[in-house]
Amino acid sequence: MVVTENVGRMHIDNMAHKGISTEGIFILNSRGNFVHLNKKALELLGKVHSEIEGRHFTSILPEKERGKIYGQELLEGKGIKYVISKFVYDRKLSLEVTINPIVQGGKIVMFVGTVRDITPMEDMKEEVRKAFYREKIFKESISHHFFNPLVIARGYIQLVMDSMPESDERKRLEGAKKALGRIEAVVKNVIKNGDIKE
Repeated sequence: MVVTENVGRMHIDNMAHKGISTEGIFILNSRGNFVHLNKKALELLGKVHSEIEGRHFTSILPEKERGKIYGQELLEGKGIKYVISKFVYDRKLSLEVTINPIVQGGKIVMFVGTVRDITPMEDMKEEVRKAFYREKIFKESISHHFFNPLVIARGYIQLVMDSMPESDERKRLEGAKKALGRIEAVVKNVIKNGDIKE
């Protein structure tokens, strides 16, 4: 079967009619200009068909990123995938765009692309990054406010014990030093493993 832009358009329209498509799907001609976009692609890109049809696909990219995208990979018949941030109807979206060439007889006849909203995934990644940062700050705070004073207290006890002869007081100080050592072990375990145990 010969692949044409019209065949691709009919397939996309058929999928949309059946309610199958949750991704934006588009067709580019061999020069990279939009030929057809389904409703979801238009919705995600925040465009109406008349605004985008016939324009080069880089027109959906922020200007500073345009030179990075349309490169050798597509011209060599390889697909590309990239993420763009875009404000659509006053909402910031992270959109993943994938473009794959359709090659027939050794020539690129058109490109088929998808666009999907990955904002929830990007939001989750950001929340994970923030959680790791909060954990790091927590561990640093625990270390500073608990571990350091415990080490200092053990050091002072050791200094006093070094200047004392064997006695009941020295044994009590040795017991206090051991207790501080146990607390120190718990704090170290909290810092390293997030677990409260010796």
